Amino acid sequence: MRWFQPLRRVPRSRRDGSVRARPSASRRTLTALRIPALALLLVVSGVAPGSAVTSGAPSVSVPEPWVTPAEFTDAVDPGGSTGVAKQVRTPAIPPRPDVILLVDGTASMADPIKSVQENLPEITDKILAEQPDSRFAVATFGDQEGDLNAGFSVLQGLTDDLEAVQAGVDRLDTALGGKSRGPSEDWINGLWQIANGAGGQTVFRDGASPVIVLVGDASSHAPSNGHSIDDTIFDLQDRSVRVIGVDVASKIGDGLNGNGDAGDPEYVEDPLTTPDQATRIISATNGRLLEGIDGDKVAEAIAEGFNNLPTTVGYRLDNCDPSLTVALDPPTRSVTSGDTASFAENIDVAADAPQGTTLTCTVQFLMGTQVPGTETIGPAAAADPDFQEQISIDVNDIDAPVVTVDDLTVRAKDKKGARVTYAATAQDATDGTLPVTCTPDSGSLFPVGRTTVTCLATDSAGNTGTDTAEIEVLEAPVPPSADVAMKVDVSPDRTYTGRPARARFTVTNAGPDPATGVVIGSSWPKPSKGKDRSLPALTRCTAAKPCTIPAGGRIELTQTGTYRAAITGDVRATVRGTLPDRRKANNLDTDRLRVLKPSLTVTPQVAKPGQPVLARGKDYPPGATVRFTWNIGITPGGATATVGRDGTFEVQVLVLRKDKLGPRELRADSRDLARLKKPVLVVQRNLQPPDFAGRA
Repeated sequence: MRWFQPLRRVPRSRRDGSVRARPSASRRTLTALRIPALALLLVVSGVAPGSAVTSGAPSVSVPEPWVTPAEFTDAVDPGGSTGVAKQVRTPAIPPRPDVILLVDGTASMADPIKSVQENLPEITDKILAEQPDSRFAVATFGDQEGDLNAGFSVLQGLTDDLEAVQAGVDRLDTALGGKSRGPSEDWINGLWQIANGAGGQTVFRDGASPVIVLVGDASSHAPSNGHSIDDTIFDLQDRSVRVIGVDVASKIGDGLNGNGDAGDPEYVEDPLTTPDQATRIISATNGRLLEGIDGDKVAEAIAEGFNNLPTTVGYRLDNCDPSLTVALDPPTRSVTSGDTASFAENIDVAADAPQGTTLTCTVQFLMGTQVPGTETIGPAAAADPDFQEQISIDVNDIDAPVVTVDDLTVRAKDKKGARVTYAATAQDATDGTLPVTCTPDSGSLFPVGRTTVTCLATDSAGNTGTDTAEIEVLEAPVPPSADVAMKVDVSPDRTYTGRPARARFTVTNAGPDPATGVVIGSSWPKPSKGKDRSLPALTRCTAAKPCTIPAGGRIELTQTGTYRAAITGDVRATVRGTLPDRRKANNLDTDRLRVLKPSLTVTPQVAKPGQPVLARGKDYPPGATVRFTWNIGITPGGATATVGRDGTFEVQVLVLRKDKLGPRELRADSRDLARLKKPVLVVQRNLQPPDFAGRA
C-alpha cells in the first residue's frame, strides 16, 4: 500500500515565479484586520504608507531562466568553431497539458470516485499553478461484457471551465460492469477512444502535452472492444500522450497489471489475461504507474502522479544563417520533469562565411515524449518562446585586401630611363576600395632595365595585402611587340551538380605596344557523356571577334559551366595576339575544378508503419538544409537535416503508424540541387496473437 499525507491547499510557484494561492475566509479576515494595524505602525514610525523605503527593503527574486545561457555571442574565424555547455530546466508539469481523467465505472470503485469528486480542486489547482494554460476532461469505462461500447463515455470534453469539469466528475458512478464474468474490464478501449478524439470531445490542441490519468483496479480485455493493445500504444505514441496509471487496491480487482485472476475461483477470466498491460503502455508513453493505492487516497495519488514524469528535451533550429551549423550533443536528453537537461552545443562557421558580418540562429528547445527508435520529439511538443536560445556569431575579418598592380614595359625616353605611370588598386571584401601605397611611386623615374614595384594596402581589421610588378624600361630601338598574359580563376573551386562554376579569365598586356588581334581559348574537363555538361561559348576575344588591349591594360571575361555528373579536372585558358609576344610562357594558365554529386542512401528499404527510416547524405554543400518528404502518405513535421562540415548528414524520417502501405519514395530537396529520390516499401507490421480470444 502507498500512503499519502492529507492534501493541503498550499501556494505553488508559477513558472514566472509568482504565487497562486486560495486563502481561506478566516485568513482573509485576519489579513483585513492586520492592514489598519500596519498603517498605524508606519505612521508612528514616521513612514507614510506608500512612501519609498530604501533601507532594509526586501530584494525581488528573479526567476531562474529555463535556458542557460539564453544568449550566446562569440567572434569566430571563417571555418572555425566554438561551443558552450547548455542547460535546459524542465517544468515540473509538462507545458500546456490536456488532462483526461479516465475512471473505472464499475461496482468496486465507489471510494475512488468519491475521493476524486471531493478533491478535484486539489488536482486542478496543482496543475494550474504550474501551467495556467491547462484543459481537463472526464471519461469513464466499463466492461465489453454487457456494457454498450464497453461502457466508454465522455462525461465532459476538454475544457478550461473548472465548474464544467467538476460537473463531469460528479456524474461518475458505479453502474457499469454488472455482467462481468471476471475482473478484467475495458480501459484499453477507453485509451484508444481518447487517443482518437472520442468523437471530437478529446481532440488535443496543437502544441499540447496530452496526459491520460487511468484510474482502475483491474486489467483490461485485449482486444478491448475490438482494439488491440498494440494499436492503442501506437495511437497514443502518435499523439505523444502520456499515461499515468493509478492502480487502486481492491479485493475484487486483479490490478491494472493483473492476469484476470483476483483470487476468486468463481470470478476468473477464461482464458487468462496477459499480465503487465499497464506497465507496457505506461513505459511506451513515458508515463508513470502508482500501485496499491487505497480508494480514499486516489485524489492524492493523481496529484502525486504529475510529479517526476519522464520527459525528453530536444531542439530545432529556427531562422539559422546558412553559414552557421549548430548541433547539440546528445540530440535529445531524457530527464525527470523538473530536472535540468545538459547538452554540449557545437557551433561551426562555414569557411566561406562572409567576413565582417554577424550570423544569427535561434535554438528552440522542445519538450515531450520521444518518438520510439528515433532522436526526435513527438509531433505534439510545444514550441515555447521561454525555451529559446539566441546565438550571435561575429565572423572575423581575416582576409587581406586584394592588391593588384600589373607588369609594364615602356621605351626609354633617354639614357636616364622614363617616367612611368602605372595603376594600382586594392579591394577588400569588408571595407571595399582601399588606398594603396607603392614603392617606387607611380610617376617616378625608372632607369633602363627592370625595377620591382611593391604595393601595400591595409584594411580596418589590420590585414595587409601586397602585390608586386615588374616595370621594364627598354633602351631604343625596340621593334613593335606586346606581352599578353593569362590568369584563370575558377570560383567556387568546389561546386555541385546542377550548380554553376564560373571561370574568370584575366588578360593583361605589359606592352610596350597595344596588343592587337587578341584571341582567348578555353577548355573545361570533359565528362563521359556530353549531355552532362552545359558550357556556353565565349562571346569576346574570339577568332571571329578578336580584341585589342592597350599597353598596361587588361580585360576580364567570364565563362560559366554547369555539370550533371561528378568530375575533377583543370580549366585551361590560352591567349595569343598578332604582334610578337615577348614572353610566351605566361600565355597559358589553369585552375582546378571539382564538381561533387550529392548522393542519398536509405535504410531499411522495407519499413513498417511506426518505424523510422534512416537517410544518409554524402557530398552535399556544408551548412545546407535538406528537406524530406514522402511522395505519398504523410510526412512528419521537422523532417529536415543540416549538412555537416564534411558534407554528410544523417536524419530519421518516420513512417506514421496509420499511413498508407505499399511502395513510396523518400524525396530529398535542397536549394539549387537536383531532387534525390529513394524507394521505400511500407509493409504491414506483424500482429501479435491477441491475449483475449473472445467468449461465446
